Amino acid sequence: LRRKQLRAPRPSHTRLRGDAGRCGEMWGDACRDGGLLTVALLSPSLRAQAASFRATGGLFTFGADEHGQLGRGEDAGGGRPDGSSAGSGAARRLTPARVALAGGLAGGKVASAAGGRSHSLAVLRGGRLLAFGCGEAGRLGLGDQRDRPTPSAVPLGEAVAMTAAGGAHSLATTAGGRVYAFGDGRQGQLGVEPPGHATAMSATGHRCCVLPAWVEALAAISPRAVACGGDFSLVVAHDGSLYSFGANSFGQLGLGCA
Repeated sequence: LRRKQLRAPRPSHTRLRGDAGRCGEMWGDACRDGGLLTVALLSPSLRAQAASFRATGGLFTFGADEHGQLGRGEDAGGGRPDGSSAGSGAARRLTPARVALAGGLAGGKVASAAGGRSHSLAVLRGGRLLAFGCGEAGRLGLGDQRDRPTPSAVPLGEAVAMTAAGGAHSLATTAGGRVYAFGDGRQGQLGVEPPGHATAMSATGHRCCVLPAWVEALAAISPRAVACGGDFSLVVAHDGSLYSFGANSFGQLGLGCA
């Protein structure tokens, strides 16, 4: 019964104390097999370089690209324009290269980025959310489960402030204070039971959320930060409370039990 309660799609929370400003500069996140440009705990000289990257608004990616998670299109590791995957034999890119934004996204400046397991997310200045890479279980939030080798705009309808990517799920917060989730929710990591129109059957035979779903249980918290583990999620509220939900087999939710 206790295990079932922890997996239920309703966040639990623990209050933490600390000064997040002491963590240093941070931009982007690390992927399992690849990367998005990440800057953390920098020396003054490296902070200056990070500032120059931010000023250009460019997104640089590197690593494995079997599902198009580097966002480089058909030029990178076998990603194809039709969204299909090139398979596990795709090349790895060992040096960072800038992701080109085309079509209606051309000229967009990237404010932040996050990397999950074979998928990537980026937030443009102005609040548009982009997704690319593996689309299995709806983790891209694009309404289907196809891979995307180049960035596509997620149909959210609100300006996004922050995003996070997990194993096969994603979170996004909006400027209006809402938290949205999409992708695989089998362990309760979405924090919500998505509406029927936003769900589909995954390749492994379970329901998944293919469009962003509002996490109504967090409606009143005013999110300050979000993060995803492989199959669990964390949201920091404006008052410093930490909300955790999803898998807890190793105590990763911090609730004092597993």
